[in-house]
Amino acid sequence: MKSFIAYFDYLGFKEFIENNDLEFQHRIIGNNFSDMEYALGKGKFKDAPHGVIADLSKSKINCINFSDTVIFWTNDETEQSLIELLQVSNMFNLQSIDFCFPVRGSVVYGELLYVSFKQSNGGGGLYNINSVFGKGLVKAHLKANGQNWAGTVLDESFIDELKNRGYNLDEFLSPYAKKYKVPYKNGVDLPEEFVYNIIQGTLNDEALKNYGNRIKDNFAAYNKSVDSAGVQEKIKNTLRFLESYYGRTTNMTTRN
Repeated sequence: MKSFIAYFDYLGFKEFIENNDLEFQHRIIGNNFSDMEYALGKGKFKDAPHGVIADLSKSKINCINFSDTVIFWTNDETEQSLIELLQVSNMFNLQSIDFCFPVRGSVVYGELLYVSFKQSNGGGGLYNINSVFGKGLVKAHLKANGQNWAGTVLDESFIDELKNRGYNLDEFLSPYAKKYKVPYKNGVDLPEEFVYNIIQGTLNDEALKNYGNRIKDNFAAYNKSVDSAGVQEKIKNTLRFLESYYGRTTNMTTRN
């Protein structure tokens, strides 16, 4: 079955693991879980015994995380599911890059199957399958892995499906994405593509400086090294994208 799929990889995850003890890793991974929940709840919260938590009661989007990868996908191909996936994955992308752990990602339309099975035995062992696979997932991974920045591209498969449904792309995607020439590895040169916004609205001088510093801090956070030429190139490309939001007015999205 085909689904709408949003695929993300955390940048610098290997160094984050190697340069921190297990207790610190656990705490930061817990923050990452909260970011996923925040996106799935579309920024809505509900009361809980020890405070407030993300309200996932009405979410129809699936999410799985393993190691440095986060995947959101739909159960069907309806317009309602399509729009919810855009809302959730766009929010996750924006929050991760601007405030949390930088990601690069892709949104595709393709095949994906989820298999879950769990069995405990008398000896205390656990046999647990929690797997996703399919051609759509491979396409999403390749599209994300080829990018040389923190950002998310709407893949051609996704765009073609919107065209087949008769959507006006600029109008339909305007709340979530804009066209931009994406930086790819190995000098790959493609025309402008739709990419998720990392700012809602435009930035003035002060906001541009503050967001730029925050993005640089996020790349270096949790004892991740930013000394290599490859990481510096990713930061430079991400900041260049941020500069595309420069304007005379400011209307920025921030975490509640």
